[in-house]
Amino acid sequence: MKKEIFYKPVFLKNEIELKKMLKQKPYISFVDAFSDQLKELFFIENHKYIGEDKNKIYSSEVFKKYCFKKAKNFKYVYYPWNHTIVKTVPKEAYWELKTNRNQDLITVNEQKKLRDFSVGVFGMSVGSNIAFVLTQAGISNSITIADFDELSTTNLNRILAGVHQVGLNKTVIAARRIYEDNPFANVKTMLSGVSIKNLESLLKKGKLKCIIEEIDNIPMKVEVRVLAMKYKIPVIMITDNGDGVVLHVERYDLGHNKIFDKDLNFWKKELSQPISMPRAGQIIMEYIVGVKNVDKKMITSVKRVLNKELISWSQLGSAAILGGVVATVALKQVILGIKKDKSTTKHIHVLE
Repeated sequence: MKKEIFYKPVFLKNEIELKKMLKQKPYISFVDAFSDQLKELFFIENHKYIGEDKNKIYSSEVFKKYCFKKAKNFKYVYYPWNHTIVKTVPKEAYWELKTNRNQDLITVNEQKKLRDFSVGVFGMSVGSNIAFVLTQAGISNSITIADFDELSTTNLNRILAGVHQVGLNKTVIAARRIYEDNPFANVKTMLSGVSIKNLESLLKKGKLKCIIEEIDNIPMKVEVRVLAMKYKIPVIMITDNGDGVVLHVERYDLGHNKIFDKDLNFWKKELSQPISMPRAGQIIMEYIVGVKNVDKKMITSVKRVLNKELISWSQLGSAAILGGVVATVALKQVILGIKKDKSTTKHIHVLE
């Protein structure tokens, strides 16, 4: 019998259910985040006390009355994969805490717009970093993530996971991190990866407003853009390039009609034959990154892969994390209408 894989938190109904679970499973840890959250919320909701001695405030009658008023306004969240139950404030109060330090870099109205913008992130290598940075920034409370692949030890140089998760589906790992960051998130997981059929179903139903594409398969990269063009939604992609990244923004929502600056007939001809690993590498260097822009050490790596001296292309964790940041900034600009270019390609390096 296959073991059930948990990647969604469970909300307990009441204290009776909490006590029952703690009794049945004594190995479960209980974390009271609620008490600390009330201290933060008090100052957020009572500005006149900001700057005063916190210890005096916490022992004051006004704070005690505040806590009494809020005493029953909490949730118990159970994380099955790490055997932890957390007592926390409910959804809206959690959101207020989570996004408070974003002000005024992001206004309240902008934050709501970002939260309500539904995004699909496909490919959970670089994509796992992007998905997490998005949720940290309060973007896409309803996020769709997809990858069929399982974590390997060689992935740990760029995926924020642990050796105890080797063999676990990358989508599951990413979903757990998102839910640990925000238990009230809505994460749709596609453990078998993205396909033309399941992607078109999502787009037809209007479930996605933007695609962040980080898939290794060249034909699927093209098919994703064909569908994005059909349903008029933007596509963002990050390609790691040594210590830097290449950002691609294709605004199919604004009428852009090319794929990596080539028309559809070019890609139909290119994909009419199976694509070998050498040809895939050539396509990435010629049409996606640009040969003159490829890190010289990456070219050495590609040659070694083709000579079967390396098992795969070289990638750095620093670039993967940079990719999460760059994609998030780019998406924020798209959502808030800051950038209106139909197609953008930028080469970004760590030391720039």
